[in-house]
Amino acid sequence: MIAVGFIDVIWDINTAQISTDIETKEFKFIYAHKAWAFFSQLGIFLVPSVIFLLLIKKFSVNYKKPSKKDLGKCLMYFIVLLGFAQLLLLISSYIGYDFLPFEIKNFLKEQQELNSKLQEGFISQGLISFSFNILLLSILPAIGEELFFRGILQKICIGIFKNNIAGILVTSLVFGILHFQIENLLSIIFASILLGLIYDYSKNILLTIILHFGFNLFSLISMQALKNEFISENELEYFFNYIMIPLGIGMLTYLVIKKIFWKKDLLLFVD
Repeated sequence: MIAVGFIDVIWDINTAQISTDIETKEFKFIYAHKAWAFFSQLGIFLVPSVIFLLLIKKFSVNYKKPSKKDLGKCLMYFIVLLGFAQLLLLISSYIGYDFLPFEIKNFLKEQQELNSKLQEGFISQGLISFSFNILLLSILPAIGEELFFRGILQKICIGIFKNNIAGILVTSLVFGILHFQIENLLSIIFASILLGLIYDYSKNILLTIILHFGFNLFSLISMQALKNEFISENELEYFFNYIMIPLGIGMLTYLVIKKIFWKKDLLLFVD
């Protein structure tokens, strides 16, 4: 309701016009869509999660100031995240999603096309627009989604299944589906599993927020670079396929061999 009132006052646009704009995929009212997305980020995950956590004390979220070793590990796992997200995207493009019911697959494809086109419309060459996009597409989703999925839903799922891994997997499946991006489904589920494991072991949601924010920001910068023609699509694809994927695989191999991860209340130090 707040979003509707705000958009009506600022741009004199009603919900029927916005709905028609979405259905036709013309996106003539891009600033109104940005405002709608902003209020949606607040209203769907962030504000409800904060209220829930304030009211239900047993769902208190664990956090503490990250140490330098924490941040170092975050950087290494960020490389893993980027590399494997791209690898799984390539795998998805080869195997497809024909195993899904036609209605579900078609719905998810339509949602991905809609979201992709809408996000492309959000990207412009102005600094003010880019700064707002950092808030809209990087900061708010990182905080709101981590509070909800890692801080609340993951804890609920672990409690239901009495198993941490099962709880993380179910949470990640829900996380992936709710992003409505069929081509990136495996990548999103992988990212959620990694974030879930990090939170489960480190008991510090600030680390998953940092990683989530970094991943979103990297994607935003990539889209902005394409928009400003700093890089071509072929060059960006080459960077991810031939640089980030090998780096991600190599980094994960190193981390596994060195057993570098968070341990319940104790950190495994880098040799």
